[in-house]
Amino acid sequence: MPVPVQPLTLAAAEQRIEPCNREVRAAALAVEAARGDLRVAAQRPNPTLSLTVNNMSPHNGLGSGSLRDKAIDQEVRLEQLIERGGKAGLRTAQGEANVRAAQADLAEQKRQQRLAVRVAFFELAAVQERLALQREFRGFAQESAAASRRRLESGDIARAEANRFRLDAVRVENDVRQAETDLYRARLELARLLGAESMASSLEVVADWALAPGAAASGERPDVAAARLRVEAAENARELARQLGTRDVTVGLEADRSPVTEINPTATGITYGVSVSIPLFVRHRNEGELARALADLEIARATLERVREQAQAEARVAEQEWSAARERRERLESEVRPIAHEVASAAEYAYSRGATGVLDLLDARRSLKGVELDELQARLEAARSWARREAALEVTQPQP
Repeated sequence: MPVPVQPLTLAAAEQRIEPCNREVRAAALAVEAARGDLRVAAQRPNPTLSLTVNNMSPHNGLGSGSLRDKAIDQEVRLEQLIERGGKAGLRTAQGEANVRAAQADLAEQKRQQRLAVRVAFFELAAVQERLALQREFRGFAQESAAASRRRLESGDIARAEANRFRLDAVRVENDVRQAETDLYRARLELARLLGAESMASSLEVVADWALAPGAAASGERPDVAAARLRVEAAENARELARQLGTRDVTVGLEADRSPVTEINPTATGITYGVSVSIPLFVRHRNEGELARALADLEIARATLERVREQAQAEARVAEQEWSAARERRERLESEVRPIAHEVASAAEYAYSRGATGVLDLLDARRSLKGVELDELQARLEAARSWARREAALEVTQPQP
């Protein structure tokens, strides 16, 4: 797939999941492997053709003449295994259930990778904005440190007050460096999910934080569908193991040619025969296969129950988390941020008029910085909660 266009939108990122995500591609190959297993399961046993030459005497020799006149017996035998008990149909039904389960696994992998891409996308968007904020704070801190140095040189402020501005500038510089490291890590994670590692160093995204939740749909989540289909496959495997007690029959047709020669003047010429072979259940009746099939069925049923309960619990928790995260983000945006800006503006004005000290100014700046970072973190948490909710409620049936 072509290299993603910069900056990357969420829709464009999700379009790369199916063709580029390695986990999804591996799941798609697993579907093809299951189809191959189904083709094998649907095949009937091939007949067996055997050719035999015998009655070659080292004392009398083979006689004279062509191969047809040689004093040797020739046998042609055709055998066919006839399966009984509906084994072929049960194998096919088991294979079909496994194919549908693999398709459900593919849909489940897409669901999980879509969630991972969405979370990584919004984390990168948040890091980008946090880095921009930190650089803005660094600019303010550097300007304040430079201004305090000039005022110190002119004797307007004490050295301790100027040092506080310098210390604040150093702290902000460290925060910028940490944000740059987080940006590199976030870029690499999203690039890995999209199969675009070569673009990791320059990957940028543009995010729309106004996320609307989708309506809950009735149906079956892909992981639940996969578990249910594996129960169906295990039931067919159990019936197949039971039918192993039904004896298969091997039918054979043969033609023998014993030519009349001087060495063997009493030969019978060409004769025909029919044979039937039936296995004898003397030492076992395939009890081990049946015991294993029964255990596998119980494991599949227990897995289905666990996955179904887990899916329901995830849906309930995700709904609550989304609601709480959205309310927190709205409170920060509508109530806390305006007050923090007002307090910071008042502190700047008061310090410029000499009404307050440097500690009050720095405290107001840190408070505003903390609120803006908290607001960004709240938007990120809301986006994560939205992604988890959409994934928990996603209903996708595998393709036939």
